Amino acid sequence: MLISEEEFVNKYSQEEFINFIEKIKNYVKHPEILEKEILEKDEKTINSLTFPKPDEFSYYLTRYKGLLEDERRLKNFFISLKQPRNELKRDYLPTILDIEPISRCNFRCIMCQLSGWKNAQRSEDLKIEDYKELIDSQYGLTEIKLQGIGEPLLHPDFFEMVKYAVSKKIWVRTTINGSLLHNENFKRLIDSGINDIQISFDGATKEIFEKIRKKSNFEQVVENVTLLNTYANKLNKNVTNMWVLLQEYNKHQILDFIKIAQKMQFKKMTFSIGLGFWGQEKWEKTNKKRVAKDAFSEKIKQELIELKKSSNIDITIWDLQSKFSTKEEKTLCPWPFNRYFIGSDMRISPCCMIANPDIYSLGNQKEIKTWNTQEFINFREKHLLGQIPDVCKNCYE
Repeated sequence: MLISEEEFVNKYSQEEFINFIEKIKNYVKHPEILEKEILEKDEKTINSLTFPKPDEFSYYLTRYKGLLEDERRLKNFFISLKQPRNELKRDYLPTILDIEPISRCNFRCIMCQLSGWKNAQRSEDLKIEDYKELIDSQYGLTEIKLQGIGEPLLHPDFFEMVKYAVSKKIWVRTTINGSLLHNENFKRLIDSGINDIQISFDGATKEIFEKIRKKSNFEQVVENVTLLNTYANKLNKNVTNMWVLLQEYNKHQILDFIKIAQKMQFKKMTFSIGLGFWGQEKWEKTNKKRVAKDAFSEKIKQELIELKKSSNIDITIWDLQSKFSTKEEKTLCPWPFNRYFIGSDMRISPCCMIANPDIYSLGNQKEIKTWNTQEFINFREKHLLGQIPDVCKNCYE
């Protein structure tokens, strides 16, 4: 936490803190209670298409165990739940970070800003030493997304990065393109202890897949991902999720995606609606034309709900078309107040929707001690005042 022990005691209810500790202790001691609560909640959503979630039982149990093992992390997390957004200076270290291990890729996806970079690379790879120092210094972390704009499996130390965070009871998620899982990498990825893997899969046929994901090989990805899922399912690890970014080129394949997901042995899949613009005018012009308008008719939605109930695949929706609002404090984007994005060169960008400190920078992680620098404070204040920065406006109504 970023306040003294005395400030913590005076500002935050100690009775609530003690109750919080007892609650998570009970979950860790009796995990069947946590599991039952999650199952009861899931039963209520069977007749709808919900927001994508990780394996919640594993997610929360990992968090609670990590909190109980480190008093600093425990107090830091409690403060993160209680501090109001209108306080520009945060009393706690971030509990979640997006960390980019690499900003280069072997694909050139048509909707991704990387395809417009010189040599398809923005900066050098993240050094393993810098990564470990970052994880050690950010003791408040309960979760990281270990991926940015590049393909994580290109990084020679990626599996070591995952293992290092997992060893500290930090929940680790990533997004991959599926092209580099051969040569036993599918086993190495699962065996690293990673908690959540999104596999981007934007075409149900070779023609559409390779049209969107340039320089890809459809057959190779299908084979690799099937190997990954077969191995994960054998170990009863529900950690993979097929992620479909719907756009004009593939919106007619919605039901076909379900079939190929089953073929590749996925248990979860998400349809993502809407395209980001990376905070850049040129990408706004380009990607606006690609947005899949009216992809989900009521008929399609109902078919997906029935498939969700009859198949063994949990089908969810991520809707980027749902915007934040300046009408109320609670409808503002949460990123300025609870997390940020660190590029592979250790420079800071506001979020994963920009994911490029060359476009908007909040400093260098190596040079700042906390996220209470003037740059961060000014950024938060602009959101609270409704003076949304241009790079953020696409996410607001």
